[in-house]
Amino acid sequence: MPEPAPPRPVVLTAVLAGVVIVGALVTAVLLRPDVDLPVGEEPAQQPTSVSSTSCGDDACRVLASASVNGMTVELLADSDGGTGRLRAGGPASGSVSEVSITAMGVRLNHGSLRCAQTETPVCLVRGPHDGGMAGEVHVWRGDSWRPAQRPYFSDAGNIVLDDVVGDAAPEVVVVRHECSETEDAAECQLAPVLAEVFDLGGEVAGCTGTYGSPGSLRGWPDVDVESYELAECP
Repeated sequence: MPEPAPPRPVVLTAVLAGVVIVGALVTAVLLRPDVDLPVGEEPAQQPTSVSSTSCGDDACRVLASASVNGMTVELLADSDGGTGRLRAGGPASGSVSEVSITAMGVRLNHGSLRCAQTETPVCLVRGPHDGGMAGEVHVWRGDSWRPAQRPYFSDAGNIVLDDVVGDAAPEVVVVRHECSETEDAAECQLAPVLAEVFDLGGEVAGCTGTYGSPGSLRGWPDVDVESYELAECP
């Protein structure tokens, strides 16, 4: 008998991972990041033009900004959010990293940038995808961004950064439905949810128990997970 198909979030994450790896190779050739940056969240009310940097066929605009440790971080995008860049250090900076998840059709918006208030700047870029949310992490190393090699997908529509284990570095918290391999997409959306936690290297740190709805998770939508809640993921 044929083996059952893997759960839908696993398939989508695998597809996204391939896109991010390709995007990273292109970025290495086309972009050379170098600067310093801050973490916080101050979405720009009116996107401003950044003519010196291109986003696809358009000039980039500042879609959202944040401040981490005195360094300004800006999410740049074209007019429809279909091409993105992450810049550190302000308009004069050459430290720019490409946002890869847009290659999957993710459209960036004013809520797409989330940065952690930690000693090492870490930023999450996220956007709607296939009824859920896709995201990618960028870590500041030395004088440039280092994009993580894997993307994340939440079929429950939320990915956040949170210092779960108390090691002064954020973890990636992905809210997802706990679906069986036999459930289709519609059935999966009615299944209980849990928060799956990853370290910055993409390794699973554990999962919370299940909840009846995403809104039942503490702090929703800014999900707050404590280390004592983590157990082996189902």
